[in-house]
Amino acid sequence: MTIPLLYDCDPGNDTAVAIMAAAGHPEIDLLAVTTVAGHSPAEQSAHNAAIAVHHAGSAVPVTRGSEKPLVRDQVLAGIVDLERGLDRFRDDLPAVELDSRHSVDLIVETAREHPGLVVVASGPLTNIASALRKDPGVAGNIARVVTLSGAWGLGGKTAAAEFNVWCDPEAASVVYGSGLPLTVLPTDATTTVPIDDPLISRVAEPGTASAVLSAELLSSLKTTHRTGVFGPTPVPLHDPCAVLYAADPSLGQSVTVRADVELAGRYTYGRTVIDLGGKSSEEPNADVVIRLDAARVHDALVDALRRLPARAGV
Repeated sequence: MTIPLLYDCDPGNDTAVAIMAAAGHPEIDLLAVTTVAGHSPAEQSAHNAAIAVHHAGSAVPVTRGSEKPLVRDQVLAGIVDLERGLDRFRDDLPAVELDSRHSVDLIVETAREHPGLVVVASGPLTNIASALRKDPGVAGNIARVVTLSGAWGLGGKTAAAEFNVWCDPEAASVVYGSGLPLTVLPTDATTTVPIDDPLISRVAEPGTASAVLSAELLSSLKTTHRTGVFGPTPVPLHDPCAVLYAADPSLGQSVTVRADVELAGRYTYGRTVIDLGGKSSEEPNADVVIRLDAARVHDALVDALRRLPARAGV
């Protein structure tokens, strides 16, 4: 039996690859793609998702969602590739027509119509938090939220905070504290799955429109990667890890711990406090992925992409 899945995201190059992987994965019944401002403004996020869904040969609805965070001022990604990929607005690529509904409304409707829904979120959690606030009853129909967010170590956007949580800490706090079954993929785990030349070659090999676009997107990510003070680090395959792990948790290892979002810290606003040491007196609320099998994740991605229709994207 396949997993009924709604993908909420902020495409983004790796997100577009994740959308195509979700459409092709044999264990996923992709029901909708909802978008939110994060990596790009809301309009471009939705357009990029529509491009990815077209290249997947899918007909699932794609919606534009929340334009701003719940409380804080809007922040967007600052490192972009303007030569290729989806960081610039691509009106030269075909795209499906956007659904007229707002992403928050589509999340509520999909959860109502599909009990046991799995929600994968690889961007700011604004849409998910807003849906839970708009219709708290839908929580009973959501089997699990799988979110690419947070870090137990260094922040990716500030010294303390990872980008997706930093974009909307209050929304992340709502979702983390919702009581829903929650799986968190911190970037500490997904950073261990690299985008390397052999992976890009395997993705490109079929030569279809979807394969060519996927390889272009992965290659683009290599141009915007920045290494830290500890020396060269691999280009991370972030967003596809969330989709692939949702379909097959055996791709990694998780621990059940307490995870919270710092909302008041002067220097730590948006930090995820992930209690791997068991120090908190609060009840555990999240299954936190601490390890991924990079080789198996690569294989799962290549397999899912190769299952897309040969003429998808034409």
